Amino acid sequence: MNSLGTPNIRWEMRIVISMCLGYGMLMLCRTVVGVAGPAMLADPALTLDTATFGAILGWGTAGNLTGKLTTGVLADKLGGSRVFIWAVALAAIATFIFGTLSTNITFFALYFLTVFAKSAGWPSMANIIRVGFVQAKHGRVWGFIATSSRISSVATTLLVSSLLLIMSWRGLFYMAGALALVSAIILPRYLKSSMQGSGKLAADAQDSTETISSWSKDHPLSKTETRAAIRVFISNPRFWLISLGVSSLAVLFEFQVFLPIYLSETFSLMPAQAGMASSAFPLGCLVAVFSGGFIYDKLSKKNIVYTMSATLIVAVLCLLSLRLLGVYDFGSGLELTLTIGLIFVFGFAISPAYYIPMSVFSIGFGGKHCGLLVGLIDAFAYFGAMMFDFIGGAVANKEGGWEDFILILIVTSMLATIIMTTFLYLDYRDSERDFDLALPS
Repeated sequence: MNSLGTPNIRWEMRIVISMCLGYGMLMLCRTVVGVAGPAMLADPALTLDTATFGAILGWGTAGNLTGKLTTGVLADKLGGSRVFIWAVALAAIATFIFGTLSTNITFFALYFLTVFAKSAGWPSMANIIRVGFVQAKHGRVWGFIATSSRISSVATTLLVSSLLLIMSWRGLFYMAGALALVSAIILPRYLKSSMQGSGKLAADAQDSTETISSWSKDHPLSKTETRAAIRVFISNPRFWLISLGVSSLAVLFEFQVFLPIYLSETFSLMPAQAGMASSAFPLGCLVAVFSGGFIYDKLSKKNIVYTMSATLIVAVLCLLSLRLLGVYDFGSGLELTLTIGLIFVFGFAISPAYYIPMSVFSIGFGGKHCGLLVGLIDAFAYFGAMMFDFIGGAVANKEGGWEDFILILIVTSMLATIIMTTFLYLDYRDSERDFDLALPS
């Protein structure tokens, strides 16, 4: 197939936009907690400190971990579209209810439920993409979706931070929940589970469907059951490397939800100002993932090793620079400007390695079990992030604790660089090998 007809392109754009909208709402429900954090800590009606807020984040990440162990299988069995729509609706309801709460234990429970629903997004989209797009387009489609999550994160941070000037933190949760619920209501009309469901395909679009179907049937895992697929996954070194690598990167990404509090306490900023300043992180991610998907598809696997490794080294240097800013006095104004710049570059540096290699690897290696594979990898990632939320919050709550907090991130970023470089090298080395031999006879 050398070209795609207009109906096929229209269908692809509709599916991508629908996924971007839905996942953007899932990100909104998750990130509004971080943005509202400083205002929640300042609310005298609540009994929150930094350690308790870290525990809220930890319970949310526990919800992510639980979801990754279950929603991937559900997406494989029930279909990506159905699970995706269900996830947006559940996240919307849980987020709205969160805004009505006042006790710590209810915060733990409802944020657990919110992020549990959000965890279904990536595995269900992996199934939607597997069914609807040829393999050559997987990288750019994931790039679009990752871009949507970053756009929503930037927009959420700026919009919600601005709204903190005119409304309480509770109003932020009501707004986020209502927007997500409206999206869940309209998504079924536009999001189809298969290309045949659109009813408007041209002949070349049908050729695309046949190409995808043929690729799925020829995949070495196309006839295996779930247990056999899991045995194949855990017997492959690349599975363990990508799981540990993404786990380390997930810890680095948790810095984002701590950023408003970090900036507020370090530079004595108002909650709205700290939230706006923290938007530098998702903005850096947005710039990276917007171009990352297209670049990834065009790079050879060998060049991908060099490119991703270089960006992760830059991330290490950013964290080292942040640590030095805490040691030497550069003046509050200049130090804040440098900090925001480093946060932007840090977000830019870690995003491509976090989003794209794991997603492309999961579809290519997992085949029809890609949702399960995404779930397993993300389970490792969020277990690491969950541990960091509890530990990082407790560390930051101590006197001078933010310097130790940054030190933990520095060590983690070094580990992430080593592990991801090893994974990418093995993926390059083994890219031409057929893993049929790994299948049980």
